[in-house]
Amino acid sequence: MKEELSNLILQLKRDEITNISTIGFIENNPITEVVEINNSYLIKGTSDVEWVYVVCNNENDLRSLLDKSANNTYFASVEDWMIPIIIENKKAEWILATMRYYLPNDVEVPESKKEVIQLTKDHIGFIISQSNYKQFLTPAYVEERITKSISAAIFKRDKLVAWGLTHDDGALGSLHVLDEYRKKGYGKEILISLIHQNRKIGKMSFAQIEERNINAARLVEHLGFLKDRLVSWVKLS
Repeated sequence: MKEELSNLILQLKRDEITNISTIGFIENNPITEVVEINNSYLIKGTSDVEWVYVVCNNENDLRSLLDKSANNTYFASVEDWMIPIIIENKKAEWILATMRYYLPNDVEVPESKKEVIQLTKDHIGFIISQSNYKQFLTPAYVEERITKSISAAIFKRDKLVAWGLTHDDGALGSLHVLDEYRKKGYGKEILISLIHQNRKIGKMSFAQIEERNINAARLVEHLGFLKDRLVSWVKLS
């Protein structure tokens, strides 16, 4: 399986921006199943739950991939055209739609102006309690993101006031600033730190942002991120 996944990543990197979320998930998580049909792929792996990623560009191959893989509940980074096929004759419990942004490696990013440090496991409960997406988070998931990937945090008088993590596919996320500390540039400093940390390990930075989250979209666009496409996370009943 290890050699198969290495070869798969090499193939996916031929179109790195399109497949960036899938590549990151394969690199960061145990993969349990790979189905291939006509250079299209269904990839199943486990982080907080068992996620399914699909690399495909036509309806027939997507249907064939789904037919060959059973008991799929959670789908990640799904393109809009895939959703009607995935939920056909099924019920979606929820669909979380986002716009994917990516930062070209040649875009200059300023250095951090504030002291930014790493998060620790001691912060897990507080991070979840403050998140707008706490229904999607578990302590085990947040702990894994803190201990196995990059993070950034700003403290004031020993109080955690702003932070950011990566998701299980490597996307920059969980960016949060406490209400009373907003409009001070802390979110920007967190994002800048995460970008520089990514670049030091040779990773392209990308983010997936709900379209209603206008402030986050403006922030990444200000730093040079470009829009790629709409992608969604889907849970079937």
